[in-house]
Amino acid sequence: MTEHYAWFHEELSLNHEPSLDHWACLIADSEMKEGAANWDYEYEQAWHYLDAEYNYTYEYRESGDE
Repeated sequence: MTEHYAWFHEELSLNHEPSLDHWACLIADSEMKEGAANWDYEYEQAWHYLDAEYNYTYEYRESGDE
């Protein structure tokens, strides 16, 4: 019997890293335990930290044959 598999482009595997939203919630919860007063503010600050410009690399690459 032949096994068939379906694969979708850019599909996350089942063992992928937690989402940035998950990490932002954990950071906000941690800040609240340390005495912060506003969870929404801490959540937004966590997003700023996680999605900061220094987390990206902008390399110029020629398209086509290299």
